[in-house]
Amino acid sequence: MYTEPEQEQEQEMMKQRILGQDSQAKKQKAIAVSLNSFGVNYRKTIDKELIQIWIQSIQHLSLEQIARGTKRCLQEVEFFPSVAKFIELAKGRKESDRWVEPKPDQLLIEEKKERVPMPKEFKELFGNFLNKKSVK
Repeated sequence: MYTEPEQEQEQEMMKQRILGQDSQAKKQKAIAVSLNSFGVNYRKTIDKELIQIWIQSIQHLSLEQIARGTKRCLQEVEFFPSVAKFIELAKGRKESDRWVEPKPDQLLIEEKKERVPMPKEFKELFGNFLNKKSVK
């Protein structure tokens, strides 16, 4: 027999397990809906094996991330997305997110202050080219 606190603790643990299973079921349904919308949009047949692969691959994402990934894939990706591309879009990362604005006093790579002289040989060849009256 359980004592009062042990019984309450057991009930709380049972409630958490049920909620966790409910959350997993919602995620699985959301992933299946996402894949079916991809199937319609990209004209690809979606079978149960593909759904299982995606469920195993992206079950760590939240429902909001799955929704965001689905929306962004449908809007931004031209062909059926890979799992990696879906995760990238679901988490909101983009190549442009990696850019960091330079500080005002920071010299950029392109801002080299010393002049580079033009080679004499090139100057002569370029001068001869400009002085030609006809091009063969």
